[in-house]
Amino acid sequence: MRIYRLMPDGRKIPPALENGWFVLGDPKHGSKKHTKANAVRVRTEQEAIDLLRKGFSIRIEAPVRSTLVRKNLYVDGVLVT
Repeated sequence: MRIYRLMPDGRKIPPALENGWFVLGDPKHGSKKHTKANAVRVRTEQEAIDLLRKGFSIRIEAPVRSTLVRKNLYVDGVLVT
């Protein structure tokens, strides 16, 4: 797991996969980036990493429903800024 969200309690939460795809939100869509119509899907983790470095958000696993996040994301132990 190269991409993860670091939680305050130290847990590392991986990205959620949707039918084998990483789901990201394009910042150009602003508050509508979370919608299915605006979702960006990529197959590989490297593609997701490249988009994260360009400012995209990524869906992260959550107890009830995955959520699109941009904060506290790490790739290979380095904070994505």
